[in-house]
Amino acid sequence: MIFGNGHFAKSPVQSQKYIWLAEYYDGTFLTEYDLENRKTNSFYDIDKNKLIRFGLIGCGNQIYFDVANGIFNINHDRIMISYVTKDTEYPLTGRTLLYNDIIQFKEATAEANLLTKGKSEGRMHSSIVTHAIGYKKAMDLAGVNIHFQTILHLPLDQPAYVQIKISSSQDLNGKLIVRMNGLVASEIEAPLKANMAGIINWTP
Repeated sequence: MIFGNGHFAKSPVQSQKYIWLAEYYDGTFLTEYDLENRKTNSFYDIDKNKLIRFGLIGCGNQIYFDVANGIFNINHDRIMISYVTKDTEYPLTGRTLLYNDIIQFKEATAEANLLTKGKSEGRMHSSIVTHAIGYKKAMDLAGVNIHFQTILHLPLDQPAYVQIKISSSQDLNGKLIVRMNGLVASEIEAPLKANMAGIINWTP
């Protein structure tokens, strides 16, 4: 097991504070940069059929989600999400479904001094400012088709936040319930119009 093992919490390359890590059911794993030789691996080489956990390691942190239930784990804090109406609770995570339609991207800034002359003329410097991981999932819950996407954003030197995007095949008047370690952390009013997506950013 890689995630949950504190020895794997540092990026092997200086150019990135965090790297993605895909953990497989057979005990093997794939990292964005090989932990020994620092060779680059492609996100598209991840075997989603073998995937059990996906996340980021770096700066002493492990941030990932379990593919079997969609629950995020941020340094041992477990985050679960539900949509609740007056009559029904629709659990968006914590179900025995495969959440393996994974998402990973980075946001970067670039700076260039176009007026500088000499060897550095036109040279551009870029840096990663945000790492993001998550997944999307379509599900049928109590006769309602729900499309759910959650992405954890990890801006450098700023608090992490979870972006939750949800749409429904029918109008729903309810709220998002976010639980941390089994306890309700937030209740967010979130009425939905049929086939229209709503987006909410939540800070743990």
